Amino acid sequence: MRSYRLIVTTARRSNPRVRSLAKELALSLPRALRVNRGRMSYPQLVEYARALGVMRVVIVCRGLKGNPGRMVFLDTTSSSVSFYPLILRLKGVKLAREMGVKPTPPRNMVVAAPLTPDSIEFGQEIAGALNLDFVEGIEVEDLASMCDGVLVVEPVESRKAIYALKFVDPKGLRPRGPRLLIASYYLRRLGYGEV
Repeated sequence: MRSYRLIVTTARRSNPRVRSLAKELALSLPRALRVNRGRMSYPQLVEYARALGVMRVVIVCRGLKGNPGRMVFLDTTSSSVSFYPLILRLKGVKLAREMGVKPTPPRNMVVAAPLTPDSIEFGQEIAGALNLDFVEGIEVEDLASMCDGVLVVEPVESRKAIYALKFVDPKGLRPRGPRLLIASYYLRRLGYGEV
């Protein structure tokens, strides 16, 4: 039986673009399972994840105008239904298919961030939410011997977004999944993240 690290699903009120992002995320992350949520409540979703031995559930939510607008993470390690303390507010999504890329699950992946305090904190939170390892200040090409997929945290100089999350193949630096523009993030224990 195959073991999984993550489940990726959508909020109940989704649309084709939200479902496409969830599907591509499941194909871009290692040992991730895409689940059609249907009528499952949060407790049922957590119970299903626990039965599979999964620690996190990624939920893609719809935003304004039908685009993916938010990502939240269920933590299945506590006794009750609880959320991992990170909420991502998305500003824009470029699906892999729009870049001419067909995502395939990597065997192993790390989250990489440049050496700036804000980027490191955000990268560590993303790694924790996705149950991945985190590296800082290392060039993506130098990670090719360590993994076959990298989720790059890239600071963005824009009024509309603070980070871009890019799924990259470290061998050729080609995209291997969707690109997410992060407008803001919220850490429940700290407050809103800003640059």
